[in-house]
Amino acid sequence: MIQLENVKKYYGERLIFSDVTFKIAEGEKVGIVGKNGAGKSTLLKVMMGAEPFDAGTIGGLRAEDIGFVEQTPHFTATTLLDELLTIEGAEKFMARKILFGLGFSEAELLKNPNHFSGGESAKISLAKALINEPRILILDEPTNHLDIYAIEFLEDFVKNYRGTVIAVTHDRHFLQNCVEKILDMENCKVTLYPGNYEKFIRLKSERREAELKAYEKQQAEIAKLEDFVRRNKVRASTAKRARSRQIALDKMERLEKPPSNETAAIRLNDAAESANRVLILENVSFKTVIKNFSAEIFKGEKVGLIGRNGVGKSTLLKIIVGELKADSGEIKIGNRVKIGYLSQGHEELNENRTPLEELNQEFGLSEGQARSELARLNLFAQVVEKPIADLSGGEKTRVALTKLILTGANFLILDEPTNHLDLPAREAIETALQSFDGTILIVTHDRYLLDKVTSRIIEFSKAIRNVELGIRNEKARANVKIKPQAPKAKSSKLKAPNEQALEKIEAQIKMAEMELKMIEQEINAASDPQKLTELAAAHVTKLKEIDELYLRWEELQC
Repeated sequence: MIQLENVKKYYGERLIFSDVTFKIAEGEKVGIVGKNGAGKSTLLKVMMGAEPFDAGTIGGLRAEDIGFVEQTPHFTATTLLDELLTIEGAEKFMARKILFGLGFSEAELLKNPNHFSGGESAKISLAKALINEPRILILDEPTNHLDIYAIEFLEDFVKNYRGTVIAVTHDRHFLQNCVEKILDMENCKVTLYPGNYEKFIRLKSERREAELKAYEKQQAEIAKLEDFVRRNKVRASTAKRARSRQIALDKMERLEKPPSNETAAIRLNDAAESANRVLILENVSFKTVIKNFSAEIFKGEKVGLIGRNGVGKSTLLKIIVGELKADSGEIKIGNRVKIGYLSQGHEELNENRTPLEELNQEFGLSEGQARSELARLNLFAQVVEKPIADLSGGEKTRVALTKLILTGANFLILDEPTNHLDLPAREAIETALQSFDGTILIVTHDRYLLDKVTSRIIEFSKAIRNVELGIRNEKARANVKIKPQAPKAKSSKLKAPNEQALEKIEAQIKMAEMELKMIEQEINAASDPQKLTELAAAHVTKLKEIDELYLRWEELQC
């Protein structure tokens, strides 16, 4: 049992959070959410003992029981596989399974861990946290830097994890499918809600409505008492009653007005008319990254482009908008099509300018007009007067989105538009894209956004350059491509009574097939006869387990 009681934390004179009180039972999976800067990562550090706190008590958290993903990882081994084996008690089979699940290849297992990119280093750190299945697994934005396939592996791992999991994340799909409680941090307070993401949204709304009604009722009562005191305190006949009312007012515990749950709305302009065929790509190739890619996008379509990290998704977008030139192939943009491009690295922003200067230089807006446009995306006061280089990743995304809105484009090309954004901002973008009547091509690992916004998915991979997946349901998409032989999930719109049981079986099938693949790779690498005999027996047992899982799945389908 993890228990916090009345925990308070300051940075200097600034209060980060106070009266933090909650319990987490053994084996529970809890998500922590809140706006950027709400203190989520600080709470994790306090819980782990990495930072002091100013008041309260924390129990049930011993350092030796915790697995945590390092924010700045340090690697000492000469190979990736050996780096995981530096963890005390780590087993080679589990190390290989986790590394393959997170998208590393056989060849990369022999690569020096210090020679990987920043995103890959984060994945290595995650693998090190997972390998020994600690009693308490603490994850700070675990899906950052992961592609859809690695996120799916992580989700399956967490679902089947026997220990306690505490995860700070803005990934709504992860919150929907992997947690059973959500801790909401807001205005230096925390509230624990039962259930997944969608239940959390409903309960938080209901709670706020109830608190607002109680606040308004108390305010009406206060006004009534104050009016009585004001009218009667000078009259001898009623002064005693007025003093009694004043004492009641002085003793009354005043309710705080609940914070507004409204966020600045993002509204994209109505899309101008364009040709029916908005984009045509014919046999586009670029160096060794893209080979003979062909696709068509039609007016009004909202198309998602997915694929593993490094397969060329962002490169393809840059070719379409003209930032890179293809080695061969043809790119045709339809008549009257105006492209608005949001890059992942925000290259469209001049980092030497302030947001106000950026809008003035690019669109001729006055300071007042620029402030008004930026305020629509919650960019206010000193933030809009800082150089863009000094802004956070989320703030840069908001500036880039403001520019995108002002272009009046009817074809939006978006590269990871929800990166670095908190939940309210993600929901605002999702709503804006849903209501946009133009055409969209979007690269994202935000599966919740894909499910809500896109009508068609194109998968981009080295083996198969463009696979059309006209499936809205994300689980069905995953089963079609990643495991073609696995059963397809029912549409999310069809809520069968045994849907939870089906999802559990499908997760078990996916994990068992991953383990079978690991055994086969061990067999290929083994030379010792006794080891081969053991692996062969394990292979037979795993095949039998998978067959039994499929039989149970088929029974549930009936």
